[in-house]
Amino acid sequence: LRDKSFCTMKWRDIQVGDIVRLWNDDFVPADLLLLYSSEPNSLCYVETADIDGETNLKFRQAPMVTHAGLSTLATQVSFDGRVICEDPNSNLHTFIGTLEWKGEKYPLDSEKLLLRGCRIRNTKTCYGMVIYAGFDTKIMQNCGKINLKKTKLDEMINNLVIIVFAILISSALCLAVAAGFWDSWFQEKHSYIPDLPNRQTPAYSGFLMFWSYVILMSTVVPMSLFMTSEFIHVIHSLFIDWDLQMYYAEKDIPAKARSTSLSDLLGQIEYVFSDKTGTLTQNVMTFKKCCIGKRIYGTISADEKQSQKVDFSWNRFADEKLQFYDQSLIDGVRGDDTNLKEFFRLLAICHTVMVEEKEGDLIYQAASPDEGALVTAARNFGFVFLSRTQDMVTVSELGVERTYRVLAMLDFNSVRKRMSILVRTPEGTVKLYTKGADNVIFERLCPSCSN
Repeated sequence: LRDKSFCTMKWRDIQVGDIVRLWNDDFVPADLLLLYSSEPNSLCYVETADIDGETNLKFRQAPMVTHAGLSTLATQVSFDGRVICEDPNSNLHTFIGTLEWKGEKYPLDSEKLLLRGCRIRNTKTCYGMVIYAGFDTKIMQNCGKINLKKTKLDEMINNLVIIVFAILISSALCLAVAAGFWDSWFQEKHSYIPDLPNRQTPAYSGFLMFWSYVILMSTVVPMSLFMTSEFIHVIHSLFIDWDLQMYYAEKDIPAKARSTSLSDLLGQIEYVFSDKTGTLTQNVMTFKKCCIGKRIYGTISADEKQSQKVDFSWNRFADEKLQFYDQSLIDGVRGDDTNLKEFFRLLAICHTVMVEEKEGDLIYQAASPDEGALVTAARNFGFVFLSRTQDMVTVSELGVERTYRVLAMLDFNSVRKRMSILVRTPEGTVKLYTKGADNVIFERLCPSCSN
């Protein structure tokens, strides 16, 4: 924002305190405090693949005071708020700050911050104030020294070239010294030869002869070896691109060698370590069975051939990819069984999934495959997650749209091993929904039980 209007600027010219306008699919040029967006309640969806490698969408929301007060260009020009925050640091997941505006103070956290390197998704336009710029941004604070990877073949060639070049310099030096001595001896023994104009001293003659020998013997340096080696690497990378066994037909994605030395790097691998399931294998989660009210619904894979697939045609939001083989669960959900309805209501509310609508179809962006599978299962059984804001979750329950107010949310982590959400129903009652690992849930259902 310059002179009461927005203009295009380079990232390097952005300064702390500037107000920046971003469009859909734009990359965030600095760490910004989200002030306003075109989405309801100033929500902004971002993709953090360049920061943490996750392709699922995350949402950020502007403070309600800026959402209400900075919706026009005139109010943005006159904005005189002040942000007091922590010093630049490398922690990507925490931010502590305070917005002072119109004599009031408003707390700020990481949910209101757009980090440099994120990409704006599913948001027409958004506005933010620069908090950290340049090397003070969190992603730049995490950048350390880059160690270049070299193959063993490259290191061997480099060492050989150094040895050959050292031999070349030594040989040229010895020959130059010998040429200087010979020139001095020749002038003493052949004094009858008249002096040439601009007579040179033996030392200067040896200096010129040194560079002459370097040029004459420079062919011993194997420069063509580098060209030949690089050409072979290019041919090897093409074989990787053409490999049909690495072609993924479902998404039409072939293998792509982004480095010509990839074949050499792969040839040096001796051990492969994987941090979790899904790194080297395809992590596919589908809803097969569930236990509700001491009764198990669903079938095992061996019995699916003899069972009839459940028909979800009554649900226009149903995902055709989900296959279930127990009709009694559908009948119970569409009947009067409150336990079944509460089960799928929990699956539709207690999660961090983001929803995107394309051509009338709902597309879920989940942080993990199991969470996406559970929300999709609730969707097929009539409890369709439609939209969310920071304090609202909208669900279609068997065709009836209901909005729940989110009072508190505790995300899943490796310590708690569960996720909880506290909501107020449209009838005004407050409910706590929790899902997590079985041993953690059992401990809270029956603390005195040893088994």
